Amino acid sequence: MYVVAVNLVVDAKDADAFADRLKQHAKNSLTQSGCLGFSVSADHDAPGSFHLWEVYKDAAAFEEHKNADFMADFRDFSGPLVKNRVLATGDQIA
Repeated sequence: MYVVAVNLVVDAKDADAFADRLKQHAKNSLTQSGCLGFSVSADHDAPGSFHLWEVYKDAAAFEEHKNADFMADFRDFSGPLVKNRVLATGDQIA
């Protein structure tokens, strides 16, 4: 399985609206046949910091996700708000 871990940081004042949009984004992602899991958490110690844990069948499924219409909408919404983004990918080993 192909795993994607993402940390997104927005201003604390935008955190509630961003969280709502992330919840919808997770629901949209889970409708894709190649998306096996999509979790979002809000950081306890850093308001406005969110952690995403995404699991896909394979790298091709992640590419499909990146090219989905709803992903383009999410990028348009989140682009101006995200102050920092860290993304890591890997193959699940356990």
